[in-house]
Order: sequence, then C-alpha cells, then structure tokens
Amino acid sequence: MIIAPPKRPRSSEDNILPLINIVFLLLIFFMLAGVLAQHPPFALDPPSTESTEASTQLDREVLSIAADGRLAFGGEPIESAQLSARLADWPHDKPLQIRADGKLKADALTGLFDTLRGAGIAEVNLLTQHRDP
Repeated sequence: MIIAPPKRPRSSEDNILPLINIVFLLLIFFMLAGVLAQHPPFALDPPSTESTEASTQLDREVLSIAADGRLAFGGEPIESAQLSARLADWPHDKPLQIRADGKLKADALTGLFDTLRGAGIAEVNLLTQHRDP
C-alpha cells in the first residue's frame, strides 16, 4: 500500500517567484530593445513644421548644432575642425541626421553643409518638430 505524502500548505511566497522572473525578463527586454536618445550638451529649439514626410527614428549618432554654431556629435561636444575627421568612416549609403536650432543663421548651416560635403556625406536629414495646424 502506497501512502501519499502529506500536502504542503501553499504559502504566498510560491506566487512571488514567477512574478519576479517576469519582471526581470521585462527589464532585460527593455534594456536590450530600448534606444537611449542622446541629448546635446546645449539647449536646442528645433524648427517646427506643419507637414512632415515621415516619422524617423533617431539614430544614436546625431549631429546637433546650436544657434551660436556649437556642434555636438553623438551627444558629445565637438569642434568644427574635428568634424571631417570624425565623419571620415561614415557609411555612404546612410543619411546623417542633423538637429539644428531654429534660430541658426542660414549661412552657418550652409557652411556646415560644405564641411559635410567635403567629408563625403551625400545625404542629410534635417530633423524638425511636428506642429499641428
């Protein structure tokens, strides 16, 4: 005759372990899938537009330019003389995203485009902020 062992009373700790496992799995998922936006070391107020072609995902390396001409690449300040060397190995088939301040003078932006053209950058995306009409 086989006698079944007595059943152990269930405790509330038995239900917590699966919950902790799920929380850790979600934490790992968001750490791997999440993209952290890098903010420039200066304040930017991007120009706004009513119509946008498409919503783009921010790349990790965005070139930011302040109203006074300061540059930041990938969230780190950079001198304009170092920009060509920094972009030397930029892939030719990938557009460079530029986040410029709305108060930036057009001739400063033109000078930046000349520098980028000299560095071999063929396509840029100028990021704007969507404004509802």
